Amino acid sequence: MSLTPTELVEDPLFQLNVLLWLAQPLPADNEIVPIFHRQGFTVYAIAPLLTVPPDMRLAIQQAQITVQGSFRPDAVLAHKPDRKFAFIECKKSSFGPTSSTAQQALSILLAAGERPSEPLGLAPADVKESVVGYFLPGEQAATLYQTLGQLTETLSNHQMQAARFTILALQTGANELSVTIDDAGAEFFSLKSGSYPIMRLETDTDPRPLYFIPYDPDVTYSSEREKIFCKRVLFERLHSAILVAVGRANPPVELILGPSRLLNDAMFGMYAQWENKDSARHMRGLCRQLMRPLTQSVNSVAQGVFRQDERGAWVIKLDSIEQQEKVIDALTRFACETLDLRAEAEPELFE
Repeated sequence: MSLTPTELVEDPLFQLNVLLWLAQPLPADNEIVPIFHRQGFTVYAIAPLLTVPPDMRLAIQQAQITVQGSFRPDAVLAHKPDRKFAFIECKKSSFGPTSSTAQQALSILLAAGERPSEPLGLAPADVKESVVGYFLPGEQAATLYQTLGQLTETLSNHQMQAARFTILALQTGANELSVTIDDAGAEFFSLKSGSYPIMRLETDTDPRPLYFIPYDPDVTYSSEREKIFCKRVLFERLHSAILVAVGRANPPVELILGPSRLLNDAMFGMYAQWENKDSARHMRGLCRQLMRPLTQSVNSVAQGVFRQDERGAWVIKLDSIEQQEKVIDALTRFACETLDLRAEAEPELFE
């Protein structure tokens, strides 16, 4: 089930993964142009829980302005040598100044403004410059500029300093995805303002299997079908990670595969930077949801080889090369498409 280019740029999960790619070290001939990494920016955190400092929260309450006491930007990018931090939100569309989303925006603008080091838990000297950035479709940019301008003015009218903001507007052409950097973003990221091609879009090629994060429990999916597709991609990644681990083993050996290790392998290392504990717990539940039938499938041909230990990790005992070959064969025959992907993961005592 492929998404159209228009649907892709409206998808917050696609936007988040594009943002992560733009902050990765990639070769010059890669289909993705990592414009932020080339400027020295890396991924600092994914979905960190940040809090508005207490005195700022009190002041804004006294001004009778409603904000969220805590918030989770989709990602934070950092240029550590220059002590720069970008708080990035991915949005399907713009929002109005009186919406509930505007309350979150006020929180981010306020917390990332005068003293951005405090929400990050860093010393003041560790944060020299900050910006709030919004990743969203280009046609939504004009409306969002108006909203963010009004929110900034609201804070200014009450002697509160708002962070600078930038809108990173995504556009699709005939065969490429580009991002338009405005003046504020150009100054922060040390780029020229304008449009930058960042990804080639191949006809009839779905980029979602290349996502760092194929499934995100915090994202509102366009349909149940889309949610199931993303969940299946995650399961296939986990399945592949186990198959690779078994294939590389040198019997006799016991492989110990914890859920965090498997999820980190499935997400190219990004799971380790995921700071939303509730979402991370949900992802570990999905890992268990896959492992139960997978364990049963392997043990049906190599009894007692695959088990879960008291800490919640999975242990694969390979006594010989012959046994390893049996396990590889069982793993290869297993198909994630046969699972009930609509079923929700159940919590376990290990949590």
